Amino acid sequence: MKEKNFDLDKIYTKIRSPLERVFSQDNKRLRYIGIAKNQFTEFMNAICFNLTRVLVLTDQRA
Repeated sequence: MKEKNFDLDKIYTKIRSPLERVFSQDNKRLRYIGIAKNQFTEFMNAICFNLTRVLVLTDQRA
């Protein structure tokens, strides 16, 4: 078994942590029947999430 690289794990954790938080808040259930409607809904949810995230990030810097 290889030795564990703790320094590399710290770097990966800093990168991975914010992304895992985003996907853990996502709802896993589908509301509609059909690919097109569900795809459109998830696309709109992603846009709203990103816009609110931009507002939060720009507010912290001000």
